[in-house]
Amino acid sequence: MIKALLGKKLGMTTIFDQGGNAIPVTVVEAGPCMVIQVRTKENDGYRAVQLGFAEKRVKSTTNPLQNHFKKAGVTPKKFVLEIAIPDDSKTEFKPGQVIKLEEIFKAGDMVDAIGWTKGRGFQGVFKRWGFAGADAAHGTHEYFRHGGSIGTNTKPGHVLKGRKMPGQYGNERVAMLNLEIAEIKPEDNFILVKGSVPGVKNGYLIIRHAVKKRSKHHHKSAA
Repeated sequence: MIKALLGKKLGMTTIFDQGGNAIPVTVVEAGPCMVIQVRTKENDGYRAVQLGFAEKRVKSTTNPLQNHFKKAGVTPKKFVLEIAIPDDSKTEFKPGQVIKLEEIFKAGDMVDAIGWTKGRGFQGVFKRWGFAGADAAHGTHEYFRHGGSIGTNTKPGHVLKGRKMPGQYGNERVAMLNLEIAEIKPEDNFILVKGSVPGVKNGYLIIRHAVKKRSKHHHKSAA
């Protein structure tokens, strides 16, 4: 079977364990996902399935995409992404197949949550990098929020790569590793993940089995 599912971050809440301890969790709507296309080694050189999540209005879908979804026998989806199939997997997939939450995850699994941070547009060095700025003394003019010198004198004579400067801030793909599933609710397609996950409320996520899995003992001792 595949090791990941597409979903949406709904927000955070608190649950209580048997000892009465409060546990902050993120509620993630994971699946059901529809198989739209199947990649094979014979035709594409690799094994993967293209999954679709969240319904999309037909009139908001371009004609080429409408035909793509129609070929698979599914309705248009908002979030479409390919998920790799392990080489040792014997499971066969076909377009139109439904993949449900309980087929992939169970309570206690360690997972990675991959999302996209909130886009904040073009920002200066104060907001983007947390610069302190220049001293607001009487002799300082028009320089309070500047980033300072970017030069390197005559050698090498150019701005070095990686210099912290103004630019696009946010809208980056971020992965948080080794999060524990506190509880799953298959009837609602909900996963309760301990702690926070990347992205904004109602932002799309990829939930996958942890690639750098740690034991529960190590996870608890580290906390």
